[in-house]
Amino acid sequence: MAPSSSRRTPLTAADSAWLRMEDSTNLMTITSVMTFRQPLAFEALCRRVESTFLPYDRFRMRVADPKGKLGKPAWVEADFRLDQHIVRIELSPADDRQALRDFVSQEMSTPLDFARPLWKFYFIESFRGGSALVSRIHHCIGDGISLMKVVLGMTDPEADAPEAAKVGAHGQGAGGHGPLVSGSRLLRVLKAGGSITRSLGHLLSMRADPKTLFKGPLGKEKRATWSAEIPLATVKAIGKSMGATVNDVLLAAVTETLRTYLAGRGEAAPERDVRAVVPVNIRAAGDDALGNQFGLVYLALPVAETGSRERVLAIKERMDRLKKSPEALVVYAVLKALGATHAGLQSKVIKLLSKNATAVVTNVPGPRRPLHVCGCEIDDMMFWVPQSGRLGLGVSILSYNDQVRVGVATDAGLVPDPEALTKGFERAIRELEKSALG
Repeated sequence: MAPSSSRRTPLTAADSAWLRMEDSTNLMTITSVMTFRQPLAFEALCRRVESTFLPYDRFRMRVADPKGKLGKPAWVEADFRLDQHIVRIELSPADDRQALRDFVSQEMSTPLDFARPLWKFYFIESFRGGSALVSRIHHCIGDGISLMKVVLGMTDPEADAPEAAKVGAHGQGAGGHGPLVSGSRLLRVLKAGGSITRSLGHLLSMRADPKTLFKGPLGKEKRATWSAEIPLATVKAIGKSMGATVNDVLLAAVTETLRTYLAGRGEAAPERDVRAVVPVNIRAAGDDALGNQFGLVYLALPVAETGSRERVLAIKERMDRLKKSPEALVVYAVLKALGATHAGLQSKVIKLLSKNATAVVTNVPGPRRPLHVCGCEIDDMMFWVPQSGRLGLGVSILSYNDQVRVGVATDAGLVPDPEALTKGFERAIRELEKSALG
């Protein structure tokens, strides 16, 4: 299975950009957690990971010269051992959700070992009557869309499904609502004459985001948590009543969450908007390859707006405008250029881009129905993306089994209590439901 030790494959420019963004205060690692209703057999899990992950070279190779000091970073053969990448651990107490959150936070603050392939699984054999699995994968291996497909390749649609019926083999899974911005639509806009020059000028001329407690110097310690389940049907009903999408409603709830968090800590909401960096998939349909193929757009969140309905409609108007803009493609081109240039220039451009935003917000439509791994039903799943550009706040929204969950990752020095944000998000959805549906 292993390629020859002389094999050396340079990283693509886009993958190099995400590799070079790695910083001790902002690790470029995608973290996720799954919990299972029944105990999962460790040996069966190892066999499943071996059959679904290891056929991809990147999970068996390490990155040579990650800082690019000797040339371009490259994938090279590693002395790979599966037992170094799937590790059994125990939580204390074993059935405590807070213990799981604390472990995720601890790992989110710890860099992966660059002497080995850049991924690791932690298997928690006993958790609330079942099991749990925490995964960490470096962003240079792939973006959220490509990695989601690999992870779904581990799963089965039924508890007793044969190997050939695995979800990943047939591509079943995502549904319920679409991505924040459609990559294929962006390509059509570009071909129709969208102005790249105008978009680039807009990015470079942005005013810096207002100073709030969400922005500031970062430390190494991170905090992570995730919300209770919110019925997707509720979010759809809210959106339908306002002529808005599911994404519009969720982003409006994020906006209200930031507003109320600031107010609760004695800080008035800024008089002007704060921006969220929103990843946008730009892959061609059917492209399942690993790697990074996404751009970013800057969405202004109307935190100064006091009305729930007005926030939703403002978000809708801004998202509709972004869907017609080539901004994501422009940022993708900038990132690729950064990956091909020297680290000093990249650092300057990252600072320029990051000053224009306060948070990263991403939304992934996950599987519509319950999935299983080695016969065990996945009860809950969540993920957290890196806060690219030295940002201190990340908000990840995931739908699974017709329920919506929001995950929050924060810098502990800026926001030591991320659970206040997840609780605030739950309250914001309830307020929107009351306002829209009575």
